[in-house]
Amino acid sequence: MIDFHWSSPVLRQVCLTFSLIHPALEFYHTVVRLTDNTGIHTPKDRYESLLRMMREWHFLKQIKWSGQGHHPGTIAATQPGACAVMCPACPHPGKNLPDDWASVPPESKFLYALFLAIDANFRLARRNVSSDAINPGLNHGYAFFMEETAYKSFLNSHERTRSTCSSHNAVNLADTKASRGLAATGTGTIDCARHNFKRPNLVGDLQKGERYVNMDYMFFSSMQSASTLQVINISYDITCQWSKNLWTRMSTFPQQYHLDHNTKTITFLVPKFHLPAHVLSCQTMYSFNFIKGVGRTDSEVPEHGWADINPVATSTHEMGPGSRHDTLDDHFNDWNWKKVCLMGLELEDQQYVN
Repeated sequence: MIDFHWSSPVLRQVCLTFSLIHPALEFYHTVVRLTDNTGIHTPKDRYESLLRMMREWHFLKQIKWSGQGHHPGTIAATQPGACAVMCPACPHPGKNLPDDWASVPPESKFLYALFLAIDANFRLARRNVSSDAINPGLNHGYAFFMEETAYKSFLNSHERTRSTCSSHNAVNLADTKASRGLAATGTGTIDCARHNFKRPNLVGDLQKGERYVNMDYMFFSSMQSASTLQVINISYDITCQWSKNLWTRMSTFPQQYHLDHNTKTITFLVPKFHLPAHVLSCQTMYSFNFIKGVGRTDSEVPEHGWADINPVATSTHEMGPGSRHDTLDDHFNDWNWKKVCLMGLELEDQQYVN
């Protein structure tokens, strides 16, 4: 019989690493059987302790990797999004742009454009179990999910606008029976549309489908970190409806979320795969094929990210709000990290193709 002790640091490390691949409950029962395979002397139930230990370990590693562990103002002083792995290829003034980037001729401004892709994933739903008070998150807007208090306080009784274009069930069917019993019907995000990165502080839960108020909040939040950029291309599968009264709806937001859109070149587009589902007028007005300066962008990158995260949904579906947010934050950071590590190889492959 192998005698495992829960106080062993080696066992804790093995548990936390192995649990990324296998369900925690399955792994826990494996350790129990290894401890006593007779069933006569069953160890004390430590499953809840294991889950808590996993969350704490992931959080501490995240704080360490992002350089926030020894912040002079303690961890509580961590800035929003400071723990997220950033896209190194998106335009970041003061980091990766030339000094004269803002004064280039109009025909060259496309070189410093920001490409954003808005989308929602209804597989990442959460059942109405636990609560923020019982199961708070350790991340308070430090990575990808937005800070919950400000976000939820804004989501009040806004009227939901129904779509007049075809095939937009994400908006029109928001209140169907499929949403009953769910605290979150899905997750909305704003991604980097060129390089397929999750953007920090731009993931939020959806309560009743893809409501404009949720997506507006994410969009105007994203603009705070891009306020100095002059060219912004935004794709969304329902942009033909969502963008119609966007600036009017902006007036209902606090002043810090307002965007001086008249001084920028903002183009609204529909991802290429989703475009055929729209009426003919949308297919010409919002097509990437007819816009200068966008290259061969298809802006379908959120779908690739959903394919990576969807297997996690079976576990997060039953989690409390804090556990779910922390878990998804960790997986999103892993996705971005892998993209950073492989970006050089991808660019090298593109060079040979061209």
